[in-house]
Amino acid sequence: MSIREISFASANGRDTIKAWSYSPLGTPKGIVQLIHGYGEHSRRYLHMILKFIQAGYVVYADDHLGHGKTGYDGGTLGDPHSGGYMTYLKDEKQLHDIAVADYPELPYFIFGHSWGSMLARAYAAHYGEDIKGLMLCGLCSQWKGCEIEYADPEFNAAYEADPYQPAGAWFDKVFLDMTARVENPNGPADWIANDPRIVTDHANDMFNTFDTTLELAWDFVQLYHFIESDEWAPMVPSNIPVYLIAGDQDPCGNYGEGLYHVANLLANTGNKVSVKAYSGYRHEIHNELDIRDEVVDGLINFVEGVLAE
Repeated sequence: MSIREISFASANGRDTIKAWSYSPLGTPKGIVQLIHGYGEHSRRYLHMILKFIQAGYVVYADDHLGHGKTGYDGGTLGDPHSGGYMTYLKDEKQLHDIAVADYPELPYFIFGHSWGSMLARAYAAHYGEDIKGLMLCGLCSQWKGCEIEYADPEFNAAYEADPYQPAGAWFDKVFLDMTARVENPNGPADWIANDPRIVTDHANDMFNTFDTTLELAWDFVQLYHFIESDEWAPMVPSNIPVYLIAGDQDPCGNYGEGLYHVANLLANTGNKVSVKAYSGYRHEIHNELDIRDEVVDGLINFVEGVLAE
């Protein structure tokens, strides 16, 4: 295995994106571009990355604007200065172009978790021509807080007044009722995982933050609205097979119902779709110690099944 750190100028004109490529021994069989979630960073996926490498795939992953090492090194953690969600997609396209230049003959796959799954959905709609397969984990759909705030004139007015103000109470409104089905929650982030050690680890990670500007919450809501709109699914090339996974106790996907909603949207426009709901689990199914190998093995089996066709 080899690891290469990559830096490139963000489409926002201010920041330098930090990214990495993880290469297997020998000649890789394909490229997996990994897109991480809101308030976290790509090295939280090292277990998954290692298993993809062992299976013979090269993985590319970055830390988004305002996130991880990109934000930490630039002094902008939680402050993307994006100017809109398309900037994140343009940055992912830059990473894609780097990966494809490195391995021009390899089939290209995308994996996205949580907000990363939202970005992956939008990426597939705008830049999906060469995607061989799409994997969406911790899928976000039928999200109550996003739907309320998109239509909230006060949220819109606050953004117009100062997008760089602390998100504060607006973050709480977007992430509304996230522990509503958690019995005796220890704190507001218990929706992340069943294992309290994972929740604690998330909170203690110096490269993680939910302390963001209003702009990041705004970008999240606007992106959500696009991927849940009627225009999204018809924009995704119908020849892309899609694998959707989530815990059925994950509020981000309306406790499993969102999985089938998105599956139906894609199936109706001609995509081949497979779905797996993990019973009894919350948001970070790929980090739960008792099922994480099963989760990643399912992703690898999906990729290898696509390549075998």
